[in-house]
Amino acid sequence: MRKTDPSFLIKAALIAVLVVFLIIIYRNADAKDVPMDTIKAQMLEATDLGSRMVEQDETDLLQFVGLNYSSYDSFMYYRNEEALSVEEVLVVKTPEGGDLDSIQDSVEERVSSQTTLYEGYGPEQVALLSDAIIITRGDYLFYCVSENAEGYEEAFLNAV
Repeated sequence: MRKTDPSFLIKAALIAVLVVFLIIIYRNADAKDVPMDTIKAQMLEATDLGSRMVEQDETDLLQFVGLNYSSYDSFMYYRNEEALSVEEVLVVKTPEGGDLDSIQDSVEERVSSQTTLYEGYGPEQVALLSDAIIITRGDYLFYCVSENAEGYEEAFLNAV
């Protein structure tokens, strides 16, 4: 009977762990193809989004975030319209295989410009901006600045 080299067993076990880890990572980065109306309905039902913020249109998306809506499959954008509020939630769906990096760049620029704007007199707003959530799943980008950002994120992730 031949003995198996212990280093071979260790290597095989490490490779198996790596494969499982990669499968988990790639599954978490994927998302179902869900219509934006469904995502919006689920987020409105699961959170206080509709009572805290106002839905924005294509013009607002371009004005505030610098994104041209016609470049994307669909979007939902909510913003608190109080003068000193930085609260906003954005979900953008790109066409399959679309460029999420350029959307993320625009969103990060929005956070940066808002931070610069509020630095001198709005420490609460700057704190919210520093905790902004920007994630991608499948063909979606989710961005949120809010006291309840984790709740909005959870509702989004449950929807997709």
